[in-house]
Amino acid sequence: MGTDGSRDGNGGSADGGPGVTVRPAGAADAPVAARLHATRITEGFLSFLGPAFLTRLYRRITRSPGSFLLVADAGGTVVGFIAGSADVGGLYRTFLARDGVAAALGCAPRLVRGWRRVLETLRHGSGGAGAGRGTELLAVAVDPGSSGRGVGTALVAAFLDRARASGATEAYVVVGADNTGAIGLYERAGFTRAEEFELHAGTRSLLLQFEEARG
Repeated sequence: MGTDGSRDGNGGSADGGPGVTVRPAGAADAPVAARLHATRITEGFLSFLGPAFLTRLYRRITRSPGSFLLVADAGGTVVGFIAGSADVGGLYRTFLARDGVAAALGCAPRLVRGWRRVLETLRHGSGGAGAGRGTELLAVAVDPGSSGRGVGTALVAAFLDRARASGATEAYVVVGADNTGAIGLYERAGFTRAEEFELHAGTRSLLLQFEEARG
């Protein structure tokens, strides 16, 4: 799922700007995260499946051990989100078992047209380029009205804090190799370029790795 990369504002303060806090999300936040994903993340495959599919997926993320959804909250309005998982393969298996039929029925024509990308995405989750590299940053997006306020920076920092709290010392993210805005965001947070590969046929992706500094 990290193959969908990110969309956010650039720069800004680490606290997300005045009045913006990052908090753990619940199932009720899933539709907002899905809408932001579908409208703000243009690369990757999951946006193509639409908000209904994404709502089910993000709801499952809030309920799956080892996975989490965080949102940037500005006075009760969600203006951004970030999702992560320490067990992407397990997340995908649980989603398929518990939500797969209903999710597929809601976007069947799109799944048929994109069946090859479905298989490529599932293959990534079950042992792709990031296997064994720690917690995966699945996706991050910020509402355009909050771009440039440091919300993306705050979300990535919160993702790393959550990964550390679970005992992880490494994290990674997969993003389009030409998504310079997202790559810059991750590199400012301490991620480094680890590998370039072709996740979806004809599209270059970049894996960035974060490793906790060892004193």
